[in-house]
Amino acid sequence: MPPKALPGPAGLGTAGKKLFASFKKAAWITATTAIIFLLPLIIEMDREQQIEAMERDQMNVLTGGAKP
Repeated sequence: MPPKALPGPAGLGTAGKKLFASFKKAAWITATTAIIFLLPLIIEMDREQQIEAMERDQMNVLTGGAKP
C-alpha cells in the first residue's frame, strides 16, 4: 500500500483561498461593527467638546474676563 501523498500546490491554493475568504468575512464584521458602535460615540464626544468651548466663550463674554 503506497503512502498517502501530501497536498500539492493545488491543495494549498484551495486552503489559502478559504483562509482568505474567512479573513475577509472577519474583517467585514469587525469594520461594520466598529462603524455602527464607535462612530456615533466619536460624533457625540466631538459635539460635547464644541458645547463646552461655546459655554467657555459665553462665560468669558458675560464676565468680561479671560478665565481658563
